[in-house]
Amino acid sequence: MIQPEQNFAFFATAQIIELNLDSGDLLAAGTAADNLAMTLFFLLLFALPSLKWVKQIFPGNNFAQDTSFLEQSKRNFSESLTQELSVIDMSKALAISGISGALGISIASLLGIPKAAILFTTILIVSLATIFPQYLGKLTVADKIGTLLMQIFFAVIGASANIWKVLEFGPVLFFFAVVILTVHLIFLLLAGKLLNLELAELVVASNANLGGPTTAAAMAKAKNWYQLVTPAILCGIFGYSLATFIGVALANFLG
Repeated sequence: MIQPEQNFAFFATAQIIELNLDSGDLLAAGTAADNLAMTLFFLLLFALPSLKWVKQIFPGNNFAQDTSFLEQSKRNFSESLTQELSVIDMSKALAISGISGALGISIASLLGIPKAAILFTTILIVSLATIFPQYLGKLTVADKIGTLLMQIFFAVIGASANIWKVLEFGPVLFFFAVVILTVHLIFLLLAGKLLNLELAELVVASNANLGGPTTAAAMAKAKNWYQLVTPAILCGIFGYSLATFIGVALANFLG
């Protein structure tokens, strides 16, 4: 399943650059194309380390036998499945997110750029997570609440879309996404080879860049590359803090 985080970044950028959001057609088509392209790309990322010709190009495999964190990871995963939702934790998570959102909107309005509210909210949240990592890290319920609210958001977008318009724009957007992902992968493999990086590092970095910290960490765990779990999460979060800014800047540059 594709995480909704990447789609939310897409919607955030669309709102900031004032893309025509009067209808959900374009956004719904973009979401469908993005999800399909990313699903195929993630399958490719998982398959790359198993391909013989890829192994010949990237012979290093120092992470394959990394099982030092295996038992602890299993325990943490089991605990996360059985963890009960705490009313206090939910209240804290909603309060922090609500206050951060309100401050982000206020700052953007004061600066005369109300469409950039999401950017300032992102800065505030990332700053808080950096300054208070242990405290906010304990609010694991925030991920569940965020996922639920984003699913509702996507349902609203889908309900406002015209299916025929989605079918009209979808193939073009899918092809565009495939071109972007192809260029990304080629550049990543070439740069990785020149820098003598291992394939495990490259595919996890690619996942963190495109799918975010959740899918990247899940991939590292699934492949038993436990030393890459933390870097995957950090890279994904770092990408969240920069990617929307870069996208907005590029849109303004291209006019």
